[in-house]
Amino acid sequence: MLLLLTLLLAFTGYLLPWDQLAIWAVAVGTSMAGFTPVFGQQVQFVLLGGVEIGPETLLRWYTLHVLALPFVTTIFLAVHFWRIRKDGGISGPL
Repeated sequence: MLLLLTLLLAFTGYLLPWDQLAIWAVAVGTSMAGFTPVFGQQVQFVLLGGVEIGPETLLRWYTLHVLALPFVTTIFLAVHFWRIRKDGGISGPL
């Protein structure tokens, strides 16, 4: 889960300069999400902030990068570190 969150943080950070390369990356990423079974079109609409790429799209990805993903990552890191302390880390008996 932490690896997935790290990859999502990297992808959302890659989009923030909002140049031509970032716009095409958004187009490819959201079109891949659009092919997800059952909820694909709804997920694509939410990620784009509408039916096409625009200023709302940048705001959505910025919010994900700055607020949502770091919050979730912090929770998972706290649980991870707690489990390391609880289980004795890697220095336990063999």
